[in-house]
Amino acid sequence: MAISELSVGQKQRVAIAGVLAMRPRYLLLDEPTTMISGHTARHLLDTVQRLAREQNIAVIHITHFMHEATTFKRVVVMHEGRILMDGMPAEVFASADQLHEVGLDVPMITSLGKRLRAKGWTGLPEVVLSAEQLKATLHAS
Repeated sequence: MAISELSVGQKQRVAIAGVLAMRPRYLLLDEPTTMISGHTARHLLDTVQRLAREQNIAVIHITHFMHEATTFKRVVVMHEGRILMDGMPAEVFASADQLHEVGLDVPMITSLGKRLRAKGWTGLPEVVLSAEQLKATLHAS
């Protein structure tokens, strides 16, 4: 199959596979999911994270899609060339107002968790990062 016949997601995977074959210490991904569907994007990110763990590669992932940042150990928010926030996803997304000030949002599930807490739902964590986390918390209560 010619490269021109591949989908955008397949081309992304081929490009990343080529880089990983070189056994880098660092992998820099700049908006890698911008032009691919949600399912393909999730699969791509899961694969990159798994391979990074297996090959001991540090991944630097640049994105405006905040839901993608929830799966990483550390999130660095930059604005106008300066570091605005640096911490674990729950710490960063707890500062929704500060993110909004620079044109960023929190993941949709994080907003839902915040609204549920405001409506009196108890037992929810301060910051919800995934649907699975929300579901587990609701089933436990």
